[in-house]
Amino acid sequence: MQKSFIITGIGGVIVLALLFNACNDTTKTPGTSNGSDSTKIITSLSDTLPYNVVILPTDSVLDTQIRHDFDLFSWQSFIALNWPLNKQNVIGQQGDNNTVWETWKENYQVFLPDGSKPDPWDAAKQGKEKLLVQVGKTPTVLTDVTQPFLTGPLIDQNGQYTRFQIVMNEEMFDYIDTNTLYNYQGQLRFDKTIDFPGGDNPTKKYGAIMVKASWKILGKGDDTSRFHKANATIHVPAIPGRGIHDTTYKALVGLVGLHIGTKSKTNPQWIWSTFEQVDNAPTFGQIGDVHYNFYNKQASDRKVNNKPDEPWDPNRPGQVPSQIVRLTPVFSGTQALNDFFHKQLAAINPKSVWQYYELVGTQWPVHARQLPAGDPFPVFMANATLESYIQGTVRDGKVVYTQGVTSSCIGCHNGATTLGGKASDFTYLLRTAAATPKKKTP
Repeated sequence: MQKSFIITGIGGVIVLALLFNACNDTTKTPGTSNGSDSTKIITSLSDTLPYNVVILPTDSVLDTQIRHDFDLFSWQSFIALNWPLNKQNVIGQQGDNNTVWETWKENYQVFLPDGSKPDPWDAAKQGKEKLLVQVGKTPTVLTDVTQPFLTGPLIDQNGQYTRFQIVMNEEMFDYIDTNTLYNYQGQLRFDKTIDFPGGDNPTKKYGAIMVKASWKILGKGDDTSRFHKANATIHVPAIPGRGIHDTTYKALVGLVGLHIGTKSKTNPQWIWSTFEQVDNAPTFGQIGDVHYNFYNKQASDRKVNNKPDEPWDPNRPGQVPSQIVRLTPVFSGTQALNDFFHKQLAAINPKSVWQYYELVGTQWPVHARQLPAGDPFPVFMANATLESYIQGTVRDGKVVYTQGVTSSCIGCHNGATTLGGKASDFTYLLRTAAATPKKKTP
C-alpha cells in the first residue's frame, strides 16, 4: 500500500522508478475486474490519496527535487481521484472507468438557490446523480460555460462551448455545512477566520480538496478512446435580455482539464495541481501533427488566446472556435514524470484513457509562513482549458507576461472573499452562496 505522504529532503539524483517505488510499501494487487475476467492486475499505482508534502528546514525550496516531490504528489492525487469505485479494479483496467471525485458534492448541491441547508454527505446518492447516468440514471447537468473572472467561453474546433464543474470532498463540505457558510446570513454571522482543514501526515487526516473539471462535447474529429467520458445532460439557462433560450440536451462529453486544490497543514495556501488531456493545445512554437481540441493548424495565422467576440451564446451556430496555445512550456522534470506515469498506466491496459492526461504543473507556497500568498512557485502556471485567456501575451513572436497576467493559482485565489468581504481561505466558492428568503410577517 502506498504511503499517503511525501517528505522531501532526499539527497542526490534518483531514478524515477526507484523514487516512486520508495513511496510504496508493497505493490498493490487488486482483485479481478469482473466475473468474466480472472486476470489480476499488479501495479504500484494506488487508490490512496496523499496527505501532504513536507519541506524540511534544511531543504532548498527551489531545488529540482522539491519540485519533483510536489509533482509526484499531484500524480498520486490524480491517480487516486480517478480510481474506479469498484476497489477490486484498478485505474484504466477497463479502458475507462467511473471515478471517485465524481461522487463528491458539486457546488450547486452545497450552495442552494434559497440558501437552505444542503443534504447530508451521501457518496452513494451523489454517485448515482453523477456516475449512473451512463446506465440511464439521474443525469449530469453541466451549465457553467465561462472561465474565471468571466474572461470568456472556450470554444472547441467543432464550435461547441466547453463546460465546467466544481466538486469538493467531504472534509471541505463538512466545514461549510457545520459553520453554515452555505448561505449569506451564515457567512455574515461567522466571526472566526475561515480556515479549512489541512491534510496532515502524523494524524493521517485529509484536508479540504476541491476539483474543477472542464469537459468538451465529443464530436467530429475527436478520438473518443483518448478521453475519460460521461453521458451528460447539457443545460443552457435562459437569458432573455441576450436572446438566449433555455435549452437542455444530452451529449457524450470528454474530460479535457482537471484542476485540483489540496489544503495541507504545512501548505495553507493549498497545493495546486493542474492536468490536461494531451491533445488540448500545442505549446507556443511547437505545433505537432495531431488533431488539437482547441487549436486549428489550418488557421495558424489567427491571433492566439483571444477570447471570443460577444455576445456569448452557447446555442448560436457557426461560432468561431478558440485558437489556444500554451505559453508556459511544461517543465522538463514534470514531463519526465508524465512519461513515467503514462508507461505505468499503459502497462495496466494499452487502451487506458488515463495515459492521455498530463500534469501541466504543480504550484505551492515557497515560504508558507509568509502570509498571505507565501511566494508561490512556479510563478506562472496555467491550464489551457481553464485559464486560456490569462496566460500572457505574444508580441513580435515572443511570450510576454504583462502586469495583468493572472495565471497563478495562489495569486488568483489569494483574493477570494466571502459575500461579506472576509478572506475565504483561497476559494471563491463561498461567493456562490445565496441569502435565505426573509420570513413573511403575518
